Amino acid sequence: MSSDERITRYLHQVCRHLFWPPYRARVRRELTDHILSRVEYLENERGDTHDEAVSAALIGLGDPDDLGESLRYARFPISYLFCLLLTFLVWAAIAGCLVYLILFFFF
Repeated sequence: MSSDERITRYLHQVCRHLFWPPYRARVRRELTDHILSRVEYLENERGDTHDEAVSAALIGLGDPDDLGESLRYARFPISYLFCLLLTFLVWAAIAGCLVYLILFFFF
């Protein structure tokens, strides 16, 4: 398997955990830039071959499934969603009270 195919497969495996398409595209672009920069560094500074540099760069990023799940939870943590729902409920209760008071006092 060529090094480009390994990078593509790694990126696909990371991005399959991300559900929002714009976020997935941004992560794919940033990871690609990071991997290619790391490969270039390893080739120039350590004298690794291209295949060795790609292997080292991918190993350095860690397991793609763990990385993908971490990125998903970093973008949409459960506590954030809970706080968002709680905030919505509070504002809905305030709006309901205002509607009640307006109807009670003016009608």
